Amino acid sequence: MIEAHWSLERKPFSNTPDPAFVFHSPAFDEGFARLHYDVTEIRGGLSLITGDIGCGKTMLAHALVDRLRETDHAVSVLPSPRLTPVQLLRAVAEATGQPTLPAAKHKAVAALGAHLAGLHHAGRRPVLLVDEAQLVPRTLLEEIRLLTNYEDRADKHLHVVLLGQPELRSHVTRQPQIDQRVSLRYHMPPLEQEEVGAYVTHRLEVAGAGRRRIFDEGALEMLATRSAGVPRLVNNLATQALFVGAMRRLEFVDAELVTDVADDRV
Repeated sequence: MIEAHWSLERKPFSNTPDPAFVFHSPAFDEGFARLHYDVTEIRGGLSLITGDIGCGKTMLAHALVDRLRETDHAVSVLPSPRLTPVQLLRAVAEATGQPTLPAAKHKAVAALGAHLAGLHHAGRRPVLLVDEAQLVPRTLLEEIRLLTNYEDRADKHLHVVLLGQPELRSHVTRQPQIDQRVSLRYHMPPLEQEEVGAYVTHRLEVAGAGRRRIFDEGALEMLATRSAGVPRLVNNLATQALFVGAMRRLEFVDAELVTDVADDRV
């Protein structure tokens, strides 16, 4: 209904991390540039990216994965932050091209270490991304730290990126052995008030709206206010406003409609 009424080619405000919809705010671009440099140039072993729920950490991670897969990096994404240590080793091994490991943990550790060293010496640079890392149990966080021990005199054999909500920082700080390994700390802020309008316009253009104004200025200001600049909340409110606007066969979305959907008055 949304696409048909507003003459769009696709849904403009889905919360899936589609790279076509990446909005290059200054904060996003800085975070991406610093993370990419840390992973590809510093290669210090551990990057820490935090941000409130819905502020774009996952989008940042997917943008990094897309860029790294164009290079010589072997990228793996941890499928769940709630794994046993052995499951963690197997997940990293499988994602980097080693489908099986010995059953015994000490042998699995040795085999994974040899595999990562082989990748490194062959010119591949393994990178592990852990999303929702604030949920990682203390014991598993220690196992992740141990993975960063794989190294030679010149370089680390594995770079780990931890992405999570703000409490992840305190989890890491409470474990000095991990805290001291962190080579990058970056916090993703919400969009600035004046960036929300550009964000909405960008996503609508990608979805096929061209230069047509679907949200008037008052609607954009209300979206910024009611979402506090959190992209996920902007997406949710904008989607509901488009849907209700389509039901009512409106020509544009105004501030009153955004207020109604934000207050659940429709």
